[in-house]
Amino acid sequence: MTTVLRVLVAMAGAAGVLVVLSSAIRSVVLPKAVPARLARVAFLAVRLPLGALAAGHTRRGRWRSRENLLSLQGPFGILAQLATWTLLVWVGFTAVMWGVQGSPSTFAGLRDAASESGSSLTTLGIVRPTRVAGEFVAFAEAGIGLVLLALVVTYLPTIYHAFARRERDVAKLAVRAGSPPTPTALLRRSWELGRFDRLEEVWNAWEDWFIDVGESHTSFPQLIFFRSHRPEASWVTAGATVLDAAALARSAVEPEIDSRSELTLEAGASAFALLGEFLGITAVDEEDVRLPRRVFDEALDELARAGVPVVDDRDQAWRAYARERRRYERMLLTIAALVDAAPTEWLPTNESDRHRPPVFRPHRASREARGE
Repeated sequence: MTTVLRVLVAMAGAAGVLVVLSSAIRSVVLPKAVPARLARVAFLAVRLPLGALAAGHTRRGRWRSRENLLSLQGPFGILAQLATWTLLVWVGFTAVMWGVQGSPSTFAGLRDAASESGSSLTTLGIVRPTRVAGEFVAFAEAGIGLVLLALVVTYLPTIYHAFARRERDVAKLAVRAGSPPTPTALLRRSWELGRFDRLEEVWNAWEDWFIDVGESHTSFPQLIFFRSHRPEASWVTAGATVLDAAALARSAVEPEIDSRSELTLEAGASAFALLGEFLGITAVDEEDVRLPRRVFDEALDELARAGVPVVDDRDQAWRAYARERRRYERMLLTIAALVDAAPTEWLPTNESDRHRPPVFRPHRASREARGE
């Protein structure tokens, strides 16, 4: 009975280690959007209490404290993932050590196994197994410990490089569209600076930005919760500004802006749809857009006062604009609420947009929505 118990404990520990390695490989090595449930659970375990504390500061009007708390979600979530991987590998190999050479009937055997596992994982070598089987297990654990260290060394720079790449264009947008950015300011300033016929510079850059965000933020979903440097200039708000500016340019400016704006709209809608699918957000087809007609009319009035040639038929322009915005509005509002982006006239989020990412089956909602 003792031998059977030791074998079962060792097998359970080995299985746990394999689960951790699978999660680490899915999160760090695999270059595609594959969910890693263990990493997701660890990340949400940090995000949920921080979000609850931030909500309390929001109700009290403590906006700076709220922003400071929300800015911790991304970094603390990553640290929680790394700590979870390390802890579970240590626990798993403790079980293996206990199974191959420990005494399952005494507490001392478990304590010795934990010491041997920790010594091997950290490659300190301060405790040496007493049996040959234990030495082989120690060699395997030391190798895995080095692999985890190498993954961490490459993981963090990759994430922060992607973050810096995203924020570079967000910061540049403030020059063209103000802070917080608005689509009206983007078009008006381009006209006033005599660069209206060069808006393809914006469309080209942001087409690349949307493609990059769609790829990097599904490969490394922690980036979704990394906040921009300025609270009023969230990366979601910046993306929404460019999409709305492209939609305005196509629907309300005469003559119509070149086709590069259509490519930007397509890239942006696809990027937010990809993020929504990864987060398990159910796609909902809505007949009407959330944006009030008043905001659209005021935008056209402002553009007209600046000298931008807007169309005469406002009703037709509104229908054309609503048709473009409908392609991305639902996902945009839900993701904006998820990351607690500051609401604006062009991004009117509310409590109905709140979404809790599924913990164990992140793609189930999306598959059900497609009828799969």
